[in-house]
Amino acid sequence: MTFLPSVLGDAGRYSEAIRALGIAVPKATTYPSLDAAVDHLAPKADLVIIFRAPIAQRVFDHVRRVAPKAKIIFHTVDLHHLRMRRQAELAGDPELANASDAMRLIELDFVARADATIVVSSFEHVVLRGLVADADIRHIPLLREAPKRGGGWAARLSGLFRRRDSLPQRRDIVFIGGFEHAPNGDGVHWFVSQVWPKVLNAEPGGRLVVAGSNLTPDIAALASDTITPLGYVQDLRDLFSTARMSIAPLRYGAGVKGKIISSLSYEVPVVATRIAAEGTGLVDGLNVLIGDDPQEMADAVVRLIRDDGLWRRLSKAGYRTFMDVHSHAAGRPKIMKLVEDLLR
Repeated sequence: MTFLPSVLGDAGRYSEAIRALGIAVPKATTYPSLDAAVDHLAPKADLVIIFRAPIAQRVFDHVRRVAPKAKIIFHTVDLHHLRMRRQAELAGDPELANASDAMRLIELDFVARADATIVVSSFEHVVLRGLVADADIRHIPLLREAPKRGGGWAARLSGLFRRRDSLPQRRDIVFIGGFEHAPNGDGVHWFVSQVWPKVLNAEPGGRLVVAGSNLTPDIAALASDTITPLGYVQDLRDLFSTARMSIAPLRYGAGVKGKIISSLSYEVPVVATRIAAEGTGLVDGLNVLIGDDPQEMADAVVRLIRDDGLWRRLSKAGYRTFMDVHSHAAGRPKIMKLVEDLLR
């Protein structure tokens, strides 16, 4: 098994972490170009998984040409055209709307020509099945490694009591998201300008922590007595240990949001917009709180600050959903069935 990055080069500890799993990652000097890497690797492959439409545009036809017997899986990650269309509608941008139409044709073409397509969102699974009826489209939810817990039942029980006892100290409201992805910056600005003042008016003394790679100057400039832009955080454990909740105040997007799944994995409840929770199967009041307009989201945040019983119910139900749907253990059978079906 080989992981081939679209930008050839070494990604430090990330590359080493992949190699530690027994997966080859070519060194920066192994191939002179991505095309040369495909020429060498694809003919040896039984199965090629291509992530995201822009990458498929670069390599899909090349793989088909040099490795006609290999099966190709197209992993959408999210439907780019859907995210772009929603952004265009929000911004009133006709050029972006035209670009989303072009991306729609590109993505649907890859879905039609791939041996199978993976989507992480149940909503997008339904959308694609309606648009490309003959394609093999598999819904495999976004998967995360379960955070490591204590060694035995006693340690886990002790941890449970510590989490409950720490509730009064859990005051942080956490946002996580890389800021090279436009919906994240938009969502933070919307929350800070429209929602956060309402929260502070009802519950003074809260702190909003903004974490994520590629922190932009406009996000860094939000720093105040109640807002802490952290930027990149390597280990989320400490971040979530003081979190009362995480937020996903996205106004547009597609796919399934890793920020939500990661939060559930750390047993921290989430307040999200409907668009952020789309395709997850999460239910308002059961394993997530939903708020779409500023007052709805502020009310949901305040409820979760004030109601310890609600916090515990959402924490428990959210973690159960993570383990049942989004953990590696839950996803493994679906992945293996897809591989076996294609290679049988």
